[in-house]
Amino acid sequence: MSAAPLVRAREYASLLRTSFHVRYTLANLVLRALPDFLSGAIRGRVYRRAGLDIGDGAFIMGNLHLTSAAPGFYDKLSVGAGTTIADDVTINLDDDVTIGRNVGIAPGVRIYTGGHRIGPGSRRLGRFTAAPVTIEEGVWVRLGATIVPGVTIGRGAIVAAGAVVLHDVPPNTYAEGNPAKVLRRLAWANR
Repeated sequence: MSAAPLVRAREYASLLRTSFHVRYTLANLVLRALPDFLSGAIRGRVYRRAGLDIGDGAFIMGNLHLTSAAPGFYDKLSVGAGTTIADDVTINLDDDVTIGRNVGIAPGVRIYTGGHRIGPGSRRLGRFTAAPVTIEEGVWVRLGATIVPGVTIGRGAIVAAGAVVLHDVPPNTYAEGNPAKVLRRLAWANR
């Protein structure tokens, strides 16, 4: 009998251990009972108690959909004070995701840190890779935008609805499209 099925079973068990996050799952179960429109401030506190780095005054409008099969799940997300995250937002934590202060993330936004290299013709899904995503202070990521691994969105930038961000977005710029391109510079004002 071949050892291959036993090896696959061990790999699957290891994947399950790193993919199931008990404290996060329990937090989402508790929060699911609360109406979305009333519980934004409460969600931040509950996620913080579950072990996630959520800044004071963060307003989370719906249960976060956090995914990862990589170790260190609870150490990979940092959300700054005063940030608002809408409902139906997915954040992949295969690498670090840093969201600065006073950021606005609209519904349906997808932030991914993990991917795969292109493999040979016999199996195109190649070796796993991961790279961090940074969203700096004051950024607004609009409805349904997608941010891929390794991207930094600079301070005060706006990412348009439906944009697919494949490269860094400079500070104080407006980017839109697929792939997202910077269309103009924006003024910075401290208020």
